[in-house]
Amino acid sequence: MWLTRRLFPRQGAKVQVGLVEQENGFAVQGESRYRSPQQLLPYGFSSSAAQGLQAVLLDGYCAGLPNAPDTALEPGEVRLYSAGGAEILLGRDGAVTINGQVFPPKEEE
Repeated sequence: MWLTRRLFPRQGAKVQVGLVEQENGFAVQGESRYRSPQQLLPYGFSSSAAQGLQAVLLDGYCAGLPNAPDTALEPGEVRLYSAGGAEILLGRDGAVTINGQVFPPKEEE
């Protein structure tokens, strides 16, 4: 077997699925337990996933949390939300909705 691994080294990233743990800080339990794995997020974003959620690991990095598509969104819209119910919707018409309060798009001059 070692000869096979030597002749045909693994190519590509190793993808795993694990469960989020939050008892002693952020960790993901997959084939191994990853304590405080770096998260792959867009610039300016940060989050703390809830205990028990499924996470996707990519070579030891937390690449994301599977989520069903938001069927209420129109193409081009973005929704940010928290476990406590706070929500921000960036509408494709330029309107911003924060916890139900709508802010219309800026008037062009």
